[in-house]
Amino acid sequence: MDLFKGYDTDARAVINTNNTVKVEIEFVLLRIQKLVGISRLVASSFSILVEWSDERLRWDPSDYNEIKDVVVRADRIWIPELAIINGADAMIQEFEKIRVLISHDGKVHWEPGGVFMTTCDIDITFFPFDTQACPIEIGAWAYKSSRMNLTSVRDVIETHEFKVNGEWAIRGTVARWEEITLPCCPDIRYSKVVFVMVLDRRYMFYIMNIVLPCSLLSVLILVVFCVPPDAGEKISAGISVLLAFTVFLLMLADNVPRTSLDVPIIVIYLGSTMALGTASVCLTVVVLNMHHRSSQAPVPRWARVVFLHYFARVFGLPHIPRSTMTSYRGSVRSRPNNFKKCDDDSNDATEMLEVHHILSAADKISPRNVPENYIRNETMRYHNVDPQNSSRVSQEEVANHTHDDVIREWRVFARVMDRIFFCTIFFIMTACAVLILTSPTWRKSPDYAITFDPADRE
Repeated sequence: MDLFKGYDTDARAVINTNNTVKVEIEFVLLRIQKLVGISRLVASSFSILVEWSDERLRWDPSDYNEIKDVVVRADRIWIPELAIINGADAMIQEFEKIRVLISHDGKVHWEPGGVFMTTCDIDITFFPFDTQACPIEIGAWAYKSSRMNLTSVRDVIETHEFKVNGEWAIRGTVARWEEITLPCCPDIRYSKVVFVMVLDRRYMFYIMNIVLPCSLLSVLILVVFCVPPDAGEKISAGISVLLAFTVFLLMLADNVPRTSLDVPIIVIYLGSTMALGTASVCLTVVVLNMHHRSSQAPVPRWARVVFLHYFARVFGLPHIPRSTMTSYRGSVRSRPNNFKKCDDDSNDATEMLEVHHILSAADKISPRNVPENYIRNETMRYHNVDPQNSSRVSQEEVANHTHDDVIREWRVFARVMDRIFFCTIFFIMTACAVLILTSPTWRKSPDYAITFDPADRE
């Protein structure tokens, strides 16, 4: 066959050198190998369907035993010089080893392909709910647009042979034609076709291995506030949860992309939760300090009104009526047992016995003959106290009751503050989780994003 006799592989596929060779390409995505966040590279396997017409490769099938097409090595004819402009390994690939199909009308069909590493501006701000737009730019390296014009057959990437990837799902694709101009020569243009893959990360793995365990540890932070101060394990429980968070963060180091350009929302979520855990331990120390406070410094009156009356009623704790609130400072008129609720009922039983004893003794004499201080003296004798020392004993009893009431008020005050801290940490933790984990739903869509439509393939 004398088809290649005198054929020059360096000459373009036109007889008239003023004509432009139109090269049509179609991108077929086969597989996404990996996407490296730290180096911003994506490895993908694809094939490029290239077609053009060579005016020097035409023949009459009747002259060659009805042979209408022939397959030859690519190095025997002129082929367009294709370059992967954003390639990470090499821009010029060795496609000459792939054979070409030549039809009798001069149409040439060529399908170079392989596994290629290309650059991709990866933004992991919304990791693991991120969406990446990774372009693959294929252009003419040596020929100007007036000599060879690259065009795309379709406006999307063909994905009929795509193999499902366990980490990335194709959200959409787009293909568009562009021209490159050099700063030195604005009149010289080079054509290229940009194929963009819009990829959504499959986040179920990260939900089960990062978000869910972190949420469970967050619940333990709130449980710390439910431990009674008298148990003696309140600080130990908070520190144990904090240590669990530290160990958990060390285990997550390999699953979170390592980069300083963007801070993923999952890292912000973990950091905020750990900060709340640290704050819970500090607030627990404050609660224990109030619980074990001595009676030398009573609860301030404003704190008694706000916390021991209003907030205590809100949280269902023992509270002091405002009408009985008096200052302990230098006063013996303060009534003991101001709390409406009291866990110790033995004092009430003792007082009932005292009243019964006094009234029984009073019934034995006539009311008009009752001395003025009879009931008072009888009460003193019942307690085996000399009536002469009754004044001193009464002051001591009032002081003891006042001492017990101050300690009891500090403990109730600590319980009220514990409930307030619990509600505060709960609302802050819930707000952080909702705002951070739902932020991908209102994020701005990446460039080149196109909703994938199966009808585009037809």
